[in-house]
Amino acid sequence: MTVPQPTPDEMAERASIDRSTRYPVMFFFTSAAAWLLVATLLGFSSSLKLRVPGLWDGCEFLTYGRLFPAHMSALVYGWAMQAGIGVMLWLMARLTRNELKHGITIIVIGHVWNAAVTLMVLSVWFGFGRGIPLLDFPSWIWPIVALSYSLIVVWMVPMFRSRRESSVYVSEMFIIGAAVWFPWIFLTANILINKGTAPVIGAGIDAWYITNLIYFWMAPVSLAVAYYIIPKIAGRPIHSYPLAHLTFWLLAFLAGWTGFSRFMGGPFPAWMPAVSGAAAIFILLAILATVTNLMLTLKGCSKIWEYSPSLRFTVFGMLMLGLYALLSAMSSTFYFGKDLQFSHFVVGMDTLAFYGFFSMTIFGAIYFIVPRITGAEWPSGARIRSHFWWSTYGIMTLVVTMLVGGIAQGGNLAVWDQEFSTSFVNSSAYVVGRAVAWALISYSNFLFLYQLAQMFVGKGRKSDGPTLIHSEPGTAASAKAAAGLS
Repeated sequence: MTVPQPTPDEMAERASIDRSTRYPVMFFFTSAAAWLLVATLLGFSSSLKLRVPGLWDGCEFLTYGRLFPAHMSALVYGWAMQAGIGVMLWLMARLTRNELKHGITIIVIGHVWNAAVTLMVLSVWFGFGRGIPLLDFPSWIWPIVALSYSLIVVWMVPMFRSRRESSVYVSEMFIIGAAVWFPWIFLTANILINKGTAPVIGAGIDAWYITNLIYFWMAPVSLAVAYYIIPKIAGRPIHSYPLAHLTFWLLAFLAGWTGFSRFMGGPFPAWMPAVSGAAAIFILLAILATVTNLMLTLKGCSKIWEYSPSLRFTVFGMLMLGLYALLSAMSSTFYFGKDLQFSHFVVGMDTLAFYGFFSMTIFGAIYFIVPRITGAEWPSGARIRSHFWWSTYGIMTLVVTMLVGGIAQGGNLAVWDQEFSTSFVNSSAYVVGRAVAWALISYSNFLFLYQLAQMFVGKGRKSDGPTLIHSEPGTAASAKAAAGLS
């Protein structure tokens, strides 16, 4: 079964919708890409500092305690949130068949968001951080972030309410879910932490926030992309719609219970880490079912991924989502988690989420969306291929070294009569891999930003035919045709 081809009227309608989203979406994409390059350079610098503690000793701005939280804030709020918002706006407009209104207003609010992120990163970098991962900026910044986010995503509500189809696409469900869930977890975490909650409870709330940011925002946005792009490029419907809907409702019900397993054995009631671990295991089942559903949608035409940049990044992102869910479920059990919860393993897991599955899926969406809203093709398929492979090498190097290093470090920490410094020394070799990984990722993102900037200023390729991997421009009308499947 194949998806019917659009009529000329439908093509004209899509073009009109794409024109209405062009400037707001490109604003968020280019701003996000700039922040991504900043974040990866900070990630490389912080890893280098961790491996060579005496480096830059005379400069307080280049200590690990400042570089790493600044890196994480730039990565999540500068890159991930903005790129995700751009994708959400375009997808909602396309799926509901509505033009995006108030584009100038959205861009103005986007500038407010960027100003807030700048203050967030600089305040942490200049020593005003509070040591609360992803929430360590001063308390007066979070209301600006919450308000600007709400004023951007609120425009999706009228689009959703006025959708042309009575039925709701599964991608719409994930987008609306992400749009609504993020304010809830962000406001809850900040209000509870900033009202004077005891530090122990604050640490638990922060762990709850980080895990819910992954499962209540990043995973839904990524799944919305995958459930739109994979069927679109494959030219066939989703293998199982009931399974896709089941994944949404399982995430909606279970994600809020996760997080406290990061502190198993800590000063919390025993049922809290236990329930969090059980929720992570059930989410694993939902994610694995989703990945299987998407791979079955591609059954018989997986060769397209060799040519389509969007499909290649999206499929890789979904595989990384499955890997993240598997490792998260394993580390949520006492058998594994008791030795890994305070090690490099946690950094590897967070990076696998923020860059491994989310960023790679968003790259796939950007490679799909930008040519449609700019009316031009990407300048170079070779640079896209380089972006993919250098990112892949970086991700796998970072994840493997951090996970293996975390296991080694956790094994040393489990020896009660051994000094803490022993665990650090024995795992320090793996930090070299972390620095190398961020160097590779920084290079790949420079290639991405360079091409995106060319598209932004109107220097995209104007010739016929899409920009494909392993195919010269103009030789194939689509990735499916290049793969010999149409």
